[in-house]
Amino acid sequence: MRGRRAVVDFIPSLSSSERLCAGVVLLLDNGEVSWRNALDMRKAESAFGAAGLALHSVAERLCESLAHHWLQQQPEEAWAPPFEGAAISESATFTARDVDAAFEFALRQSSSLHVLLGAYEIPQQTRTTGIVERVRQAVRRSSHSKYLAPRFGRELNIGADTQPLKVDFLGQHFACYFLQVTASERGIPGNAERAYGKLFELQALRRFVSHKRKSLGLLDDERPGKFELVLVGDGQHPVQRRALAQIEALADKGEVRARPLLDANAAAEHVLQMERQVA
Repeated sequence: MRGRRAVVDFIPSLSSSERLCAGVVLLLDNGEVSWRNALDMRKAESAFGAAGLALHSVAERLCESLAHHWLQQQPEEAWAPPFEGAAISESATFTARDVDAAFEFALRQSSSLHVLLGAYEIPQQTRTTGIVERVRQAVRRSSHSKYLAPRFGRELNIGADTQPLKVDFLGQHFACYFLQVTASERGIPGNAERAYGKLFELQALRRFVSHKRKSLGLLDDERPGKFELVLVGDGQHPVQRRALAQIEALADKGEVRARPLLDANAAAEHVLQMERQVA
């Protein structure tokens, strides 16, 4: 297999003096054009978070642009990169066993980041039991409050053409959603988004309970008047402390509130206390 090979690179920001390899574009003698990104998307995201995804997106756009340019049989020097600071850093003829071999040889020569990501292994995350189930299990361990366990994960029918509203805990007097607070710096934005969604559902639940008690399918003794987003996290942990502060600021304390608690056992005890206090 023979053809022409172009290595594309770019600067990650206009103030940077560093250049990164975006990828390699091949123009085969038979007229076929293909390209390969220097950055593995999943590994880039795992290693660098949103920044890794952004770099992968830029690299993909650059390679795709040059490939399209060659498909139109335009001369290499006439290519106008879609991003400032991008350029063809190397262009030469090549001979290889197949396309994969051509790409791998060029990328290993041109991209240190490609080599590093090739050796990088995405951490295997052990899926732990969800926070709702952990609180439910803690409640079950209380011999006087086993009747509360069925009140976890309740589904309410809010409309004929809509999905049921699933409530983490719906008691006689107290209703709440649970959120495990992230301990990862990169997880803070996503944690805040999930908290915002849960707070919105609490607001909706509060309105539904006050106006549509029978149509929702509530039990006769279910008349919650207290609504909370229970945040399970350590306020002394540097990352969790910032995440907790951000989420608490989102809550409308007049209608629903965010309550930070250390762990699932503390959350279970809080549920028990709230059901007793407001009874």
